[in-house]
Amino acid sequence: MLPKWLEELARQYYAGRTVLFILHGNIHDHIWYEEKAYAPREFYAHVVFRRRDLVFFYNRATGLTPRDEISHKDFKSFLGERAFPRSPIELFPLLHLYFQQKLKERRRIALVIEFAEMLVPNTAAYAASAEEKTTLLYLLQWAQSPLFIQSDVTILLLTESLSELHPKLVSYPHLSAIQIPYPNAEERLAFIQREVAARPILQEKIEGLSAKALSIATGGLTLVQIEKLLAEIVESPTPWKEGQVIERKKQLVEAHAGGLLEFMSTHLTLEAVAGHHAAKAYLRSIAQALKAGHHSVIPMGFLITGPVGTGKTFLLRCFAGEIGVPMVQIKNFRSKWVGETEANLERILSLLEALAPIAVVIDEADTQLGGRDREGDSGVNARVFGRLASFMSDPRHRGRILWFLITARPDLLPVDLKRQGRAEEHIPLFPPLSAEEKREVFEALARRLGMGRLRIPANSSFWTEFPSLSGAEIEAILTRARFIAVTQGREEASWEDVEAALNDFLPPSYPEEVAYMTYVAILECTRRSLLPPKYQSLSREELFLRLEKLRAHMR
Repeated sequence: MLPKWLEELARQYYAGRTVLFILHGNIHDHIWYEEKAYAPREFYAHVVFRRRDLVFFYNRATGLTPRDEISHKDFKSFLGERAFPRSPIELFPLLHLYFQQKLKERRRIALVIEFAEMLVPNTAAYAASAEEKTTLLYLLQWAQSPLFIQSDVTILLLTESLSELHPKLVSYPHLSAIQIPYPNAEERLAFIQREVAARPILQEKIEGLSAKALSIATGGLTLVQIEKLLAEIVESPTPWKEGQVIERKKQLVEAHAGGLLEFMSTHLTLEAVAGHHAAKAYLRSIAQALKAGHHSVIPMGFLITGPVGTGKTFLLRCFAGEIGVPMVQIKNFRSKWVGETEANLERILSLLEALAPIAVVIDEADTQLGGRDREGDSGVNARVFGRLASFMSDPRHRGRILWFLITARPDLLPVDLKRQGRAEEHIPLFPPLSAEEKREVFEALARRLGMGRLRIPANSSFWTEFPSLSGAEIEAILTRARFIAVTQGREEASWEDVEAALNDFLPPSYPEEVAYMTYVAILECTRRSLLPPKYQSLSREELFLRLEKLRAHMR
């Protein structure tokens, strides 16, 4: 059975629409076909173009490489005494003449251009070299040539990302782009079964893991990476367990992503989160629905908001410990180089599709994601925003790719990302307000900092009068108390140390900003049940008035 991307290539070729195709995505991986893993060149030479008379490969490093002796002799005969040219500005005019001659002789031809982004990069017209312009013009000419379209000729351009190619080439109507995806579960399973059959020792080295379980655990890896992983297992002196396989998988994915993705591994669960009872209950219900396979009722995404220091990121790290699927954080994918930001985003989104089911976290989302209306970047923000928004709302991803956008300023996040069908559920977090919550948060942070023996007051009146501080501020006070104890030669802090640190603590000098973040979080909330009782009765009109007063005061 042909790979789906190759079926699409054949369908478009036989439709006679074009002869020039861009293959992008997982182009450097093995290609699984008829129980065999082919190297890319081998697959194109002996499977895709096995019936072509003349087949050539080209890249800037190795120049033109004929598939076989027949192709070599034929082109050499055309060149005569001239040597094989390597640079595209010398080669492409000769190829143009050669193709015209051979096509008139009814010869069947294929040309595979590797690393196409090195020949026609995403460069502004004024900055493109003469060589790049010449190469681009030949490709555009070949794509629409009546002789080429009416003959048996195919030209493939291989690149990892469309964003790295010249935009005029990518948008050209006489050209077609087809994505090569990461291997699916069936391909991974077949590949692993073949490897286990070829090396029986593998079965001994994967302790308690069937080939099917291993294929599931390696989701998101290429066949080349799986081959590398299995080789490591074979060479290991001890058997590997599932946890080791998954941990190594994470390392390989992070390396392949070039630092753009990071797995949020944690041994904690929501039990470690003090306070935020309504948010925890809701997230637990999401986790239960996911584990039960009720994907159709899962929101596409979530907005986690609230004032600074309320534990938004920590809440999600703990949620990662019980959600039942991996959770990754997208790092800064923006670059100053032309086309690289879009290319980074394409790599991230391709990986997310391969890793699904998965949860995705974007911290400081208001600064990372940009918007449609930002100017001064040649349209990069608009393209990035549009691509990400489209991906987030793809109905095929519901329950498979969960988005969590974290920000203290959701009012700066474009409405397009916060609407229903994208980050549709908005979960606000607030500092502890009730006496019970204040004590709960204080005790939890004391335990986390190794201050479990601290004698914390139990009377509710003390906690009623205790200032409403964020978790980050309480942690800072406890850390200062430990510092006082250490400077006085004591290993453990006492309550007197805590009181001293508390009396010395100055609240932040930006209370208006904190109040503003609080009101914005209330206004953004999409469920009344997620709000503390004191905020549930606030009308939107009252919130707007308070926000307007704060804006005027902060100007």
